[in-house]
Amino acid sequence: MTDARHPAAGDDLRFALTRPPEEVTGELDYASTVTAPTEWVPYVYTESELRALARRRALSVASLGFGAVGLAGAVFVVWTAPLSLAAVVLAIWASRTERPAVSIWAWGLGTGLAGLVIAAGWIVLISQGISPIPH
Repeated sequence: MTDARHPAAGDDLRFALTRPPEEVTGELDYASTVTAPTEWVPYVYTESELRALARRRALSVASLGFGAVGLAGAVFVVWTAPLSLAAVVLAIWASRTERPAVSIWAWGLGTGLAGLVIAAGWIVLISQGISPIPH
């Protein structure tokens, strides 16, 4: 006696319970899903790359150097304002790329802003001291 629960000895249960495969559209081919695209795989840094990134602080040092020269010069003349402005720009750039050197670029930002404030004070002082030209 053969029913659905007990197939005969020669029958294969898998073919009795499944339907034939259909063509599926819109799915990826299996071969294309074996490996992920390289832009999805995270990059693993080597030890030497990590040490190089930790020592990287050129922008921070440049910011501090420009800020110090700009601040020292702004005490005497207004012409060092571009150096102070360069220090601020470099410090902002370094804050995004050189996180471990936070104390260096922070000092560069501070000296650059102080140099800009002093230079602005010179500009106000000079412009107030010049008398208008008579017509």
